Amino acid sequence: MKRLVDRQTDVALLKGGEARLYLADEAPPAEVWGTAFGFVFDGDRMLLTHLRDRGWDLPGGVIDPGETPEVAAVREVWEEAYARVEIVELIGFQELEVFFPKPADYRWSYPVATQVHYRCRLFELCPFEENEESTDRAFFPPDEARAIATEKGYLPIYEEALRRAMLG
Repeated sequence: MKRLVDRQTDVALLKGGEARLYLADEAPPAEVWGTAFGFVFDGDRMLLTHLRDRGWDLPGGVIDPGETPEVAAVREVWEEAYARVEIVELIGFQELEVFFPKPADYRWSYPVATQVHYRCRLFELCPFEENEESTDRAFFPPDEARAIATEKGYLPIYEEALRRAMLG
């Protein structure tokens, strides 16, 4: 199952493209993997990390060569939030499609790249230390999480992850 839940054409990051958000039970094809993220909950509170270059955000990042999105999500949650997690399930993904000629230094799959989102189970929260990427981490209740700018772009996926977390 892959169900379109949002479509945006005004995404500043793309500067000429489209972002499509899907709830899905299968990951996108490997040739379009770009980044992976982990929704980590403590009850209804979601773990976010304060990134030096973007502020409060969902832990996640680039899928390294040879990694699967699942491995990348677990690694990124650790690197940014010092939280040990395991993947529970895929929630969905965002397709980012650009409508301009591929720049010479473009590092993503072209013309479509994806951001894959998982719900994760927290099994250890280790002491936090500032690092190159992150200055803090915190758990946010739903109303506060929904208000964070980066989460606004993923609200349908956040709501589905929260719903499933509350079901157990």
